[in-house]
Amino acid sequence: MQIKQLLIILLFFLFCVKSYALNLNLTKITNKNNKINIEFNNILQLQDFVLRDGNLISPFYESNGIKYYFFYFLDRKYKQEIIDKINKKENSFSSKTNEKTEYKINKCNIVKKPKTILAFMSVIFNDNIEINCNILNGKYRLWVSWPSLKENDKWRKIFDIKDKSLKDKIETDLLKYYKQKRNDDKLKKE
Repeated sequence: MQIKQLLIILLFFLFCVKSYALNLNLTKITNKNNKINIEFNNILQLQDFVLRDGNLISPFYESNGIKYYFFYFLDRKYKQEIIDKINKKENSFSSKTNEKTEYKINKCNIVKKPKTILAFMSVIFNDNIEINCNILNGKYRLWVSWPSLKENDKWRKIFDIKDKSLKDKIETDLLKYYKQKRNDDKLKKE
């Protein structure tokens, strides 16, 4: 009986440590003109959130009356901690970052009759935040389009991955995943 209890306690402890280790560290918050910019792990920069009625609202675009949000917090408690820090106007954050910013590809919806946009995709970082992106057909190659907003006929990035090697790896993985899924879909139709 004691061994079972110890095993349960050990498993619970490992689960808690793993869950804690996966959290993205909040390293910076700025608030300019009621637009909130957040940085995680000194690597991921997300911009243009709005705090309204105690809720942190992601930037979005609208098409056919439907709002499509660029960013999603996957853990309500984690999101609430960020909201609390914004409300307290905290300026000091952890300078530590996780040893690794982990990611996984979450979705890949291929456009049936593509023009420029070939697929709608998303990436989840450390099981905390989901970022929507697209695969586009460029003049010379396929490329990943991260969230941006059009202002005065110019596009402004609202998401950035500051670590170039991480960004390149993620984009390579996204393109491979898209090509594999596209090929799998073609095989299913035959």
